[in-house]
Amino acid sequence: MKPLWIVLGVFGLLIVVLLLVGGSYIGARNTLVEKNEAVNQAYAQVDVVQQRRLDLIPNLVATVKGYVNEESTVLTNIANARAGVLAAGSDHAAAINANTKLDVALGPFFRLQEQYPNLKGSDQFTRLSDELAGTENRIAVERQRYNRTLEDYNVYVRQFPNSIWANFAGFHYRDEYFKGNPENATAPKVDFSK
Repeated sequence: MKPLWIVLGVFGLLIVVLLLVGGSYIGARNTLVEKNEAVNQAYAQVDVVQQRRLDLIPNLVATVKGYVNEESTVLTNIANARAGVLAAGSDHAAAINANTKLDVALGPFFRLQEQYPNLKGSDQFTRLSDELAGTENRIAVERQRYNRTLEDYNVYVRQFPNSIWANFAGFHYRDEYFKGNPENATAPKVDFSK
């Protein structure tokens, strides 16, 4: 009779352990799915505000062309960067890289208004410029939210025991962060002697 109780006790313990492990896996998998979808949703929101910027650019370029024929290099760079964003499609890494190039291309554009006072006086340019500046702020906020959501996902995927379940379920670390413009790492030189 005693060996039967020992076998039943071991069998019961094994069932309890399997239930705990299975419950842990199911809980971790559900959380991974939720966090992965949160990352995708955050990226989609970034994509929405970046699309708004892409929609504004042709109107701004057309407005500026009417005033500034000799600044065609700036406008060409913006058009090429915009085309790169559109060509990136749904590849997150390529889209992030293309939008960084667009950020760089827009810098000289904002400096044009200082060189052309008549351009600043144009109501259409001012309105579109204000809309673009507001859109740039929205993009910055949404990129920050996306990076925080992605960080939350990555931390969860790398923590123990979640890392075991994540690898088992096919969830991996995602290095798709929006990063700052590398050109901003160099401080501008200021020379007051001129």
